[in-house]
Amino acid sequence: MKPMNCPHHMQIFDSMNLSYRDMPVRMFEPATIYRDEKSGQLHGLSRVRAITQDDGHLFCRVGQIKQEVAMIVDVVRRFYETIGMDDYWVSLSVRGEDKSKYLGSDEVWNIAQSALDEAAKENKLNYKRVEGEAAFYGPKLDFMFKDALGREWQLATIQCDFNLPERFNLSFMNEKGEKERPVVIHRAISGSLERFMSVLIEHFAGKFPLWLSPVQVKILTVNDTHAKLAYEVATKLRSHGLRVEVDDRVESIGKKAREARLARVNYVLTVGDKEVAGNSLAVMKRGSSGPEFGVAIDAFVTQIVKERDDRVI
Repeated sequence: MKPMNCPHHMQIFDSMNLSYRDMPVRMFEPATIYRDEKSGQLHGLSRVRAITQDDGHLFCRVGQIKQEVAMIVDVVRRFYETIGMDDYWVSLSVRGEDKSKYLGSDEVWNIAQSALDEAAKENKLNYKRVEGEAAFYGPKLDFMFKDALGREWQLATIQCDFNLPERFNLSFMNEKGEKERPVVIHRAISGSLERFMSVLIEHFAGKFPLWLSPVQVKILTVNDTHAKLAYEVATKLRSHGLRVEVDDRVESIGKKAREARLARVNYVLTVGDKEVAGNSLAVMKRGSSGPEFGVAIDAFVTQIVKERDDRVI
């Protein structure tokens, strides 16, 4: 039960017998790791003992640090802007005064901290320097986001590490045929998937955009005679990769519609006599004041496929 992926990835790099032409080497592992959190610290999905990290380690040369950090920053920005979380600042977490808590020499720490400082400036990040918040092996850029309740969470992180390559005696062959020590950049985009999901659920208050919703469309039948059209529409939507459920229970349409609204489904389609006769749909979009009647099936499919593919918030 490993607490981190770092040593494993160091060993993989060490077994590869690489040269400068292979650099940078990027490894990614969405792995479950374990932390012995105390019972009083556990909190829903926000703090758990089994953590699934989107964990990456980039092995590079000192001269490649800034370009690798720039690439990760671009990924982080695109990831969070896509889900509408653009209210964030970045903590440049550096070593504190008590140097006994940290591995490595002053020279190594100065190089690492300067590299992240320059990368933050060049990428125009809204950052501030925070003393004493560095990891024990190196400084880091922590992306701090606010959820819907205004609480701050550290999600994405980029950490610069000169120490682990030293401790694992990692090297690659440089242009002169000499062994050169790589730098390791630790990175996670969502951080912990469990904590990220908790923030995401509260950020949207459970009202996910169409492309994120577990159930995107729910089709309600008024009675048994309408099931045939309902399942035909469901099949057509599923052929486009949409997530659909059909509610053909023998219940009142009012009860079924109320339950679909409480489940925060993006689109609730009602199929009754008029819809069967006109081969159309009654469409209720989440948050709208009432249904739209007589909607052509093909037009509806085209509309929501575009909404999904454009990742509309």
